[in-house]
Amino acid sequence: MSKLGFKVLAFLLGSSLSSGVALAYKQQAPRHWSGVRRPLLNQIDVAGVKRSFYLYIPESAKMPAPAVFVFHGGGGNAQGVDASIGGMAALADAKGFVMVVPDGTDKHWNDGRAIEGQMQADDVGFVSAIIDGLVGQKQADPARIYACGISNGGFFSQYVAQQLRGRIAAVASVAASVSEDFARSEISCEPTMFVLGTKDPLIPINGGRVGGRLIKGDRGLVLPFDVSINLRRKANGAGALTSDEKLPDFVRRDHCQAEVMRYGKPGDASEVLVYKIDGGGHTWPQGMQYLPVALVGPVCRDFNCNEAIWNFFSLHHL
Repeated sequence: MSKLGFKVLAFLLGSSLSSGVALAYKQQAPRHWSGVRRPLLNQIDVAGVKRSFYLYIPESAKMPAPAVFVFHGGGGNAQGVDASIGGMAALADAKGFVMVVPDGTDKHWNDGRAIEGQMQADDVGFVSAIIDGLVGQKQADPARIYACGISNGGFFSQYVAQQLRGRIAAVASVAASVSEDFARSEISCEPTMFVLGTKDPLIPINGGRVGGRLIKGDRGLVLPFDVSINLRRKANGAGALTSDEKLPDFVRRDHCQAEVMRYGKPGDASEVLVYKIDGGGHTWPQGMQYLPVALVGPVCRDFNCNEAIWNFFSLHHL
């Protein structure tokens, strides 16, 4: 993902986490941040390793507030997230949720796949420590903690919810389906939203090798998208398809159109929501075209993915 930073904005947290993990506060805000305050860069020690994350608490948040974790893609970093996904911090201002943007180790998340040449860091422990601190400080509502991300971050959103069963209220995976490694495990049952383009060159819609011809090395295999959906639907007990509609093709020049399928009723604990983007690439709808279309495919401009994710998350709590 892009290395672009964020626009400046601001907020201070307390001096330590209730779990006893110390935080170091820095006024190093990323550029191009879309909110009206400056996020705080936090550092914590997890099993002897220093880890960092940005925390954005809008003025509109009523504590304890919903908390949305946003995980960058492989090769990306926390600094570039808000700009690359089209400004979720501005939505946090409007809706009053806390935004948490962690940094992976070596620009990567340990999402349960055995990826060639990648460290297997304790990313689950890192997220767990952040949750402990935010809940302990009464800044995050333990019943309304959510995880979303793109690509490697989308796979990790599912994985961290599985590993922290009963702590993540809902998940949204963008440009990510279900890996074969994940499918072999006991899948936990969270309301889940998928967003995937039919022309994603890295995550093949019909299943197969992650990365296609663009990325060297073994990054595992994914199931066909329809199989991924059915696997999640059966794990959740969502039942049959309850709605299926095509969104209006507002922006013809993007050569994309989204089909929205729902399994289960809105707000049900078993709900699975699917945005299948005909012509869409390895991108975040209404986000940044971070690499040429020839490499990653186009960005769908017909709907705002941030709003769609929040609308889904806001219906669910533990």
